[in-house]
Amino acid sequence: MRILNRVDELTQLQARLTSNQAELLVVYGRRRIGKTELLSHLATSSKALYIEATDTVRAEQLRDVSAELARSSGNRLLTDQPLTSWDAVFTAIAQFVGADRTLVVFDEFQYLATRSSELETTLSRWWRTTGRLLPLTLVLAGSELSFFEDRVLAGQLYGRRTGQLKLEPFLAWDAALFHPGYSADDRVRAYSICGGIPYYLERFSDNRPLTEHLISEVFERTGLLHEEAELMLRQSIPDPSHHSAVLRSIAYGQNRHNEIAQRTELPAPQVARILEALERLGLVEKLRPITTSPRGKKTAYAISDQFLRFHYRFVEPAKSQLRSSELAATYVRQNVLPHLDHHASLAWEEMCRQYVLHTADDVSEVGRWWGQVPTGIDRRTEEREIDVVGVDGNRTPIVLGMCKWTNQEVDFDELNLLDRLAQHVKGHTGEEKRYLFSRNGFSERLRAYAANDQRCRLITPEDIYTDLI
Repeated sequence: MRILNRVDELTQLQARLTSNQAELLVVYGRRRIGKTELLSHLATSSKALYIEATDTVRAEQLRDVSAELARSSGNRLLTDQPLTSWDAVFTAIAQFVGADRTLVVFDEFQYLATRSSELETTLSRWWRTTGRLLPLTLVLAGSELSFFEDRVLAGQLYGRRTGQLKLEPFLAWDAALFHPGYSADDRVRAYSICGGIPYYLERFSDNRPLTEHLISEVFERTGLLHEEAELMLRQSIPDPSHHSAVLRSIAYGQNRHNEIAQRTELPAPQVARILEALERLGLVEKLRPITTSPRGKKTAYAISDQFLRFHYRFVEPAKSQLRSSELAATYVRQNVLPHLDHHASLAWEEMCRQYVLHTADDVSEVGRWWGQVPTGIDRRTEEREIDVVGVDGNRTPIVLGMCKWTNQEVDFDELNLLDRLAQHVKGHTGEEKRYLFSRNGFSERLRAYAANDQRCRLITPEDIYTDLI
């Protein structure tokens, strides 16, 4: 796989690799995020021992480690007489390191720790007595987020590690590096399908139209990504049927706790437990109006991963309609493409929030706002939303924005709506910068107005890619 971007991550890891002291690093992130590719790339630049664990019994894991040590060190005795304990493994690693700066990687470390209850204690003791005195960069890597956050970062190795790196998905403009030949609109659409996951983006190169990739990679039964969502879920959850139902509910817009319970017909306490599990896996996030307290009760849920959101919106409900390539192509033309831009509009909103966070001065956090607003009829109210709200360190709004993903130019009606809703946002001062984001640009009179108003900015997809790629 190509290494696109990840410049900052590679620089930080390279600095630890060339450090003059022993390093014990924890590198983790969700599946398909590119950990193995990044660490393998790093291993090419130094003396290295790379151990990729498998989910098998302890004895087989020790044989695999022994075989890799034998291959890397040239010690054939380890092949004929495999090591039988983790104490012996770390002794052999110390001998392999010797006097030369060495990178040692335990990839998918959670498989090893799960099968050997003594491993973390053994590693902690060995690091304290031996490892920290060696010219060594030891990396514990893996994709089980809750394991690494609870058992590694906050567990027995808490006082031993010298650093950690959580790999995050690419941002929208980094994701676009995989298909530079696409139009700005198709880059946004591709992001709404693949999210920021390199493994998925690699399949959507610009050598073919987006629709062809969509059919062959996602909807045809032989497509690499056809079963990806379910397989990924099953690697973390033994029986994910109820979790899938909750994800499907959120993908269809029933994203409040009571709405999810009603749609799935699952008991409310069970829904709460499932949502908590999906949050811990990094697949779902809890949303609150950005200006409210983090403990506020007004909550909604969103699928964090664009690919999962696409899968549970379009692929999962249609499995019985995808029995052949012809049926898959027909389904995409009739049931996906007509709704793809509506789906992409949510990714566009996320992209706009990312843009404000990375470009607007003094903004410390960006989210959404929603609340009850008078309709102007009697005392009636309705729930309305502002797509982009950037706040400072005191949670005071300093940027407000609306996002449109339509074929029409945006005119003053959107700016007027933003000004009307802004009055109901907690902390509103009237001095906020106003951003309008539009797929298809802006009317001439609005552009003329914005040119003379320093608080008003007009942004298109082309602007975002130009500014940040």
